[in-house]
Amino acid sequence: MMGFLRSAFVIGRRDFVATVYTRTFIIFLVSPLLMIGMSVVFGNLLGKSAQQNTRPAVAVIADQTGFAPIKSAYDRVTPAFGEGRLPELIRADPDYDSELQTQNLLRSKDKRIVAVLIGGLDRPTLTGSLDEDDRIHSQMGAVIDEARQQQALKRAGIPLSPVAVKLVKVEKSAGSLVRQRAATAMMSQMLLFTLTLILASMLLSNLVEEKSNKVIEVLAAAVPVDAIFVGKLFSMLAVSLVGIAIWATGAVTAVTIWSSGTSLPEPAVGWPIFVVLVLVYYAANYLLLGALFLGLGSQAASIREVQTLSMPVTVGQLVLLMVAVFVSGQLNGIPGMAAAIFPFSSPLMMVSRAAQIDELWPHFVAIVWQAFWVWLTVSLAASLFRRNVMKSGSGTSSGRRGRKAAAGAATQA
Repeated sequence: MMGFLRSAFVIGRRDFVATVYTRTFIIFLVSPLLMIGMSVVFGNLLGKSAQQNTRPAVAVIADQTGFAPIKSAYDRVTPAFGEGRLPELIRADPDYDSELQTQNLLRSKDKRIVAVLIGGLDRPTLTGSLDEDDRIHSQMGAVIDEARQQQALKRAGIPLSPVAVKLVKVEKSAGSLVRQRAATAMMSQMLLFTLTLILASMLLSNLVEEKSNKVIEVLAAAVPVDAIFVGKLFSMLAVSLVGIAIWATGAVTAVTIWSSGTSLPEPAVGWPIFVVLVLVYYAANYLLLGALFLGLGSQAASIREVQTLSMPVTVGQLVLLMVAVFVSGQLNGIPGMAAAIFPFSSPLMMVSRAAQIDELWPHFVAIVWQAFWVWLTVSLAASLFRRNVMKSGSGTSSGRRGRKAAAGAATQA
């Protein structure tokens, strides 16, 4: 056992040094930070530009007196819908032919008009390429209803001043706590998925180069194939943890500098235990999927085959994330338990459980279960590599060569 661990450590140290002590690794570390920063900046700019350029508009054919109550109601309901969620209102003075004017407004290419409202508050008619259940149709109905109610209150002599709703703020409520913990669960699942997608996929091509230049035969002659797989898997996990440590430092620094004073919702098990569990489940998720990717990549004969495998691998990871997010609200139900038992979705489900339920004993069981599947996947991948690539059946390449050497020595004697 000690010899196996020593062999795995030698292989892992070799791969770790060969990966980390290179300029390419520095570029790999900096690239996501630059991509995230540029995505945030350009995303905000493009979002504002898209909101201004693609926001639909509704033309209201009415004079100033008829348009005033509609605009007043529009301003009152805007906060309820959210800024930019309602279509923009454009007033048009009535013409002698309202039908022709409506068609001309809808044909206008520079005003983004999708519908025209005529008839005022008494006989409102909305003309446009809309359905009965269209969002704009419902929104304009709400605006007209609000305007009519305000007109009725005004005729009845009831004050039209807005009602001030008194707000009594408490530290916590059951509903808000559940909602916040669900948000924490989803963010942690997305974090595990993103990091694994970025970092574990490199294992697909880990053995291709060594197979092409015959280095793998030298390694297999010196150490067991299982030790090669274990060493490579854990060395790449260590490389990924180095990257995560650097990215986390940058993220904490950015939050400290640009924080707006808001705090993240606290998970059910508390932040210290939750952070430890996130790291453990990340390692489990990386080792499980990494062992699978290493086994799949070891069967590929060229980089082209690895590139062909990358798409189904990415789709498979995305399916696991969708399943985990979908059943996160049923942690103790049959779908949630099934997803927690299935080894390749278990880390995503258990990190969600840590965010929403404060029980700790299921995590010990899950960690042991995932460790078993890591061992099983590595053993299966190494066995397939020996049989299909090294063509050595159940015996190791080093054992076969050792027997040949012993037979040669006996012949010479």
